[in-house]
Amino acid sequence: MASTSSSQTPPPPFAHDVFLSFRGADTRHGFTAHLYGALVRRGINAYRDDNELARGETIEPSLLRAIECSRFSIVVFSRGYAESPWCLDELVKIVDCRRRLGQVVLPVFYDVDPMVVAELNGEYGEALNRHCRGDSAGKVEQWKEALEEVGNVSGWDVQNNRDQSEMVREIVDTIWLELSRTLEVSMDNLVGMGSRANKLKELLGEDTGDDVRFVGISGMGGIGKTTLARVVYDEIGMEFRNSRCFLENVKDYFEKHGAVHVQEHLLSAVLMEKNLKVWDAHTGKVMIKKSLQHRKVLLVLDDVDSAEQLEMLAANQNWFGPGSRIIITSRDQRLLYKHGACGVFKLEGLNYIEALTLFSLKTFKNYEPSEGFEEFSMRVVEYAQGLPLAIEVLGCFLGGRSRREWESAITSLKDYCDDILDVLKISFDGLNKPEKDMFLDIACFFNLKSISEVKKVLNSCGFCADIGVKHLVEKSLLSFSPMGKLVMHDLLRDMGRKIVHLESPGNPGRRSRLWDPEDILSVLTTPTGREEVEAIVLDLPEKEEVQLNREAFSNMYRLRLLIIRNAKFEGPIDLPSELRLLVWDCYPSESLPASFRRSKLVELNMCYSNMSRLWHGKAKMSNLKAMDLSHSHNLIATPDFTGAPNIATLIFKDCTSLGVIHPSIGSLQKLTCLSFRGCTKLRNLPSMPGKLKELYLDSTALSNEELQQIICWAVALSVLSLSSCNSLKTVPVSIGSLKQLKVLNLHGCSQLDNVPRELGGLESLEELDLSGTKITQPPLSIFYLKHLKTLSFQYNMPTKLPTLSGLHSMITTLNLGDCGLKEGDFPTSVGCLLPSLELLDLSSNNFVTLPIIGQLSRLYSLRLDNCMMLTSLPKLPSRIEFLYVNGCVSLGQMPDMKFSGGHFYFEGLDCSKLYDGNGVSEDSSWPTLLRRPLLRGQEHPATLERLVFKVQGSRIPKWFTHQRDGSSIWVSLPKSPYYDDMMGLALCCTVNDLTDGSHFSKQQLGSPSKRQRQQHICFFFVSGDSIRFLLKGLSDGSACVGLSFEELPFYQLIKPGAAVEVIRCGYRIVSRRDIEDLAAGTSTDVASAFATIRRDDDHSPRPKKLIFEGSRSLVLFCANDFVCVRVLKVYQVD
Repeated sequence: MASTSSSQTPPPPFAHDVFLSFRGADTRHGFTAHLYGALVRRGINAYRDDNELARGETIEPSLLRAIECSRFSIVVFSRGYAESPWCLDELVKIVDCRRRLGQVVLPVFYDVDPMVVAELNGEYGEALNRHCRGDSAGKVEQWKEALEEVGNVSGWDVQNNRDQSEMVREIVDTIWLELSRTLEVSMDNLVGMGSRANKLKELLGEDTGDDVRFVGISGMGGIGKTTLARVVYDEIGMEFRNSRCFLENVKDYFEKHGAVHVQEHLLSAVLMEKNLKVWDAHTGKVMIKKSLQHRKVLLVLDDVDSAEQLEMLAANQNWFGPGSRIIITSRDQRLLYKHGACGVFKLEGLNYIEALTLFSLKTFKNYEPSEGFEEFSMRVVEYAQGLPLAIEVLGCFLGGRSRREWESAITSLKDYCDDILDVLKISFDGLNKPEKDMFLDIACFFNLKSISEVKKVLNSCGFCADIGVKHLVEKSLLSFSPMGKLVMHDLLRDMGRKIVHLESPGNPGRRSRLWDPEDILSVLTTPTGREEVEAIVLDLPEKEEVQLNREAFSNMYRLRLLIIRNAKFEGPIDLPSELRLLVWDCYPSESLPASFRRSKLVELNMCYSNMSRLWHGKAKMSNLKAMDLSHSHNLIATPDFTGAPNIATLIFKDCTSLGVIHPSIGSLQKLTCLSFRGCTKLRNLPSMPGKLKELYLDSTALSNEELQQIICWAVALSVLSLSSCNSLKTVPVSIGSLKQLKVLNLHGCSQLDNVPRELGGLESLEELDLSGTKITQPPLSIFYLKHLKTLSFQYNMPTKLPTLSGLHSMITTLNLGDCGLKEGDFPTSVGCLLPSLELLDLSSNNFVTLPIIGQLSRLYSLRLDNCMMLTSLPKLPSRIEFLYVNGCVSLGQMPDMKFSGGHFYFEGLDCSKLYDGNGVSEDSSWPTLLRRPLLRGQEHPATLERLVFKVQGSRIPKWFTHQRDGSSIWVSLPKSPYYDDMMGLALCCTVNDLTDGSHFSKQQLGSPSKRQRQQHICFFFVSGDSIRFLLKGLSDGSACVGLSFEELPFYQLIKPGAAVEVIRCGYRIVSRRDIEDLAAGTSTDVASAFATIRRDDDHSPRPKKLIFEGSRSLVLFCANDFVCVRVLKVYQVD
């Protein structure tokens, strides 16, 4: 509806609390005067037309403006109200504001029947009839509509025989209550709440409809749950008129005053009745349901921590009328879902820009740090990790202090966080005893550790880790990272460690957990006062020799967990008998001490130990479930396991002196995993339990006869790994009896020249590796393996490749590298034969061309390294993400590539002919290698996120407009609107590989060839959307970003730990014009479309202000989770 206001600009909001509309002749000096005075005395800013208008102003525009600037309008309908065109015009404007702006209109029927107003009869009907005959006839319809609408609004009926003073008090009380509810929360200091409020309102539903909806807000303490609930409550509260209530701190109110008091408060607020009494909690539940089940209610229950509280206040949806919305805030996400919340908004911390802005407001009363305090502010913000409570507390503490005081405080922020930690501790106090112990273990030892490993440790200590960790996550005390790690907010970690520290501030030996190396070494050298210690984790950054006596762990009667790494002790050392988990790398003694009673031990992990035997005789270890003694090179025999019947996992990897296996191992009926991988002296095994699932015998001296015996008793095996068993010449025909076998690894069994046809009887087999054997032809029996998914036949030269038509269509991985395959050996119909193929390796073969493989619709990785005769490639499947053509010296052109995935990684070292044709040199105006992928990204923008090309060369092409020596560079991003329109960022660097090459030859299985790598060039393309996502919360306009090229994924993928040196790096902002020139096949001028932002890259930029310093990863290619570039700093520039 169009506004009737003549003002061209919107008036400032809420200049007045109340606008009074009345007929002066009827009530100005009576009822309206009393009402106006009472409002003013209560502090309510009331507007009356004869009170605030300046002389000389035109009445009508000023009144219209005053109405729009008011939160409420009170319309006093008197007998003569409809006689006044002035009053009726006011009413039309009031109705317009009610409809457009949500203004609350409250009618007072003074000495007139409400039905007279609503139905336009009596005095009102007569007055309108007279207007129809006068000059105002054109407005009558508007006036009628307005009178009918407001006349039907519930209000006050003031009759002459009623106490008017009491009526006035009631009206003023109502206005006061409404004002207290609808006062806006100032958004000036509520940084980041706008977007979060919008997301919460989406859960609540834009159109409330008739459904009753419970919605939760969860998150750790101090994250802003109450603030967010208050913001949304104020924003949508007008829709619920007189039926709303915000119950803050429900948990505290229940504890201090009980359920009845909280129920009374809820009912009084919603029903607007003072002194409302509830006799008991059950009666309160009945009253809430009966009073509210037909009302459209907005209810916020803040800081709820138990189901009982919810049962007393909002048991279920049928307690409330259609369209009701109930918002519940809690640290316990599980509680919200269990109570029937249709959605839970998980509130995360502020992003970097939001956190810095909030900190600046609290500290400097400005939106950015004061000059000279930028770096200090960033350190505080990094410490707070987006937690608003911490930001506000630290901001208030540091505000107004000198630079010297900042320098002193910034080094010990933890000392000033008591108020923060007290809030966070509320969640801890609500845990049960096992949950508290698990929380403290994680806080002290296992933050950012693997979820599976932490659960394994906790289970070993007697906890129910699956349930416990889940509960900690639901209570917002933990979270999971995408990398499978447990993540605890640093402030929660500090809170947990403070709880432990306060157990005995001056004596570490009386604390339950020790993690600080100085505290641990102090306690271990002090013979008394150590009875309270439950867990010790000593993990030194570098190997260090520690001098301890034999009694170092004496008197630790409660020690259940001991983990020691990188510490070299002199032995022997006694161990406490309460241990449940013992992890000790490089254990110094030749055996476990005889005094060590091991009955409670659940897991024993002593890799790289000096032990020759674990123990002598039988040891009672009924709780032991897992043992790992990998790399214990002095171990000559396994112990007697008779006293450890519950062992499920035994690992003796790389125990190179191990030759004797105690026969008691055969009595371990619960043993499922056994590894003797790398035990080169091991020749035979005793009979094993029939439930064994996984057996690893790689690089052992196993004979044919011994394998025959193993197959006889290992009938339940699912994994049998025999790689590099060089004494093995044949596989027994009895192999076919292993009906549950899923993985058979015979890789590198250099004397193995055949496998029996009974291999086809392995009906469950999914993976088969025959690489590096003497077998020259894949056995026909593999065609009977209906579940086979992975087949490796590498390094078997010369190979006679039979037709692949018999292979089952479920094959996903096929490795035929270095098999001497020639032109025509690989079937042309491979796309039809193997439709499920995802990874194909045909490296080091003698193809000139490849058959059409475009029909392999699921293929995403193709490896063709060292196919030296290969001249061209066919059209590649659209899902291809990895392409390796290293050493393809005859390859002259790139294939036609059409991607459906968002990533593409290309590696092509030593492809001189390919480079000659594509001009990858310094003088290249643009790298043609990037042309097709970029054009594909232009055609389908949503499909291309990242490209990585690794090729031979030593100089960055001039197409990359900004270059500098070294491994880091400043990237100057364009200002808006160009920032939003940029297609992407092209990056380049030249790299010197300081190690041997990555290719493997048949003669050196598992070892790199001796060929030394030359310098090579790495090209990257990152889409504009990816860049904007990376910088989300850091910059939304012109910025200068510091990037480091120190970490590149392909080195880790090819050679973990490879030594590399980045020589030079460069970049180019890719514009639409660049893409158009690529499409046209023309050379783009070196000056980019964004040349306006180009600067001298031999120097650091001269920015306006530093807005981020840290390490935010730019993942240029998602491959095994390795990272290539990191954002080091972001500056805002002019």
